[in-house]
Amino acid sequence: MTVQKKICSAFCEGLSIREIPLGYAIKTPFSWLHGEPLVIFGEKTDGLVRMRDGGDTLAILEDVAGDLTTDTKMGAMRQLAIEHGILFDEEKSLFLSDWTEEANLGGVAIRFMSFLNRIQDLAFLSRERVTNAFREELFEAIKERFGTRFYVGEREAMSEEHKEYTADIIIRDAKIQAAVYAATSEVNVLEALLTEQVFKDGHEVRTVPVVVFEDFMQSRVKSKTRRRVINSSGIEIADWAGGADDVLAKIAQLLEP
Repeated sequence: MTVQKKICSAFCEGLSIREIPLGYAIKTPFSWLHGEPLVIFGEKTDGLVRMRDGGDTLAILEDVAGDLTTDTKMGAMRQLAIEHGILFDEEKSLFLSDWTEEANLGGVAIRFMSFLNRIQDLAFLSRERVTNAFREELFEAIKERFGTRFYVGEREAMSEEHKEYTADIIIRDAKIQAAVYAATSEVNVLEALLTEQVFKDGHEVRTVPVVVFEDFMQSRVKSKTRRRVINSSGIEIADWAGGADDVLAKIAQLLEP
């Protein structure tokens, strides 16, 4: 078997097509967002066919990556659509190809798959940029407020004996350190909970984990995990949406001798 045939075989193993009243439902070999297969649709009428999504693409992307309807993000999506020959019906939230003869379905379907793969990459990059922006804003505010009196560092070990435990931001002097976690993901909040358990007793420098939510009420951290943090006696929580000054004041109070 040639390399080309091997690649074609691998691609086709993950591909399935079934007829539906609309036309065709096509399960592709590509993953979509949370790991489920990417499914696209071929809509038929009068001997012609066009590709379309299920109408929920934008909603699902926003569930993962946040608001995508800003001018900048919508502009990027429109540009991607143009590059792939895709129309975006903003009123119905549908991504559509042009109508074409059914003989051209293969090429049109591949371009449509490529477009949706690119657009989900755009969503993930958008989410990462937002996450980084909040973390950087938090670090700069902490550095400005505490940098003259305390050591302030980013993503570094909390002790020589436990180098595997790090925090987004460390604020430290000889007696106490605040281990600050930007609550941008489930993992970060769980790290804070683990830190509270590991560093609660028997250490020369007292460690206080601080979890800072960008917006507690709109957080993508599971409600169960948020409740665990609220109920933990050894963790301080703060909400950036309630005011940056309040967050910094709470941290300052923790660091007082």
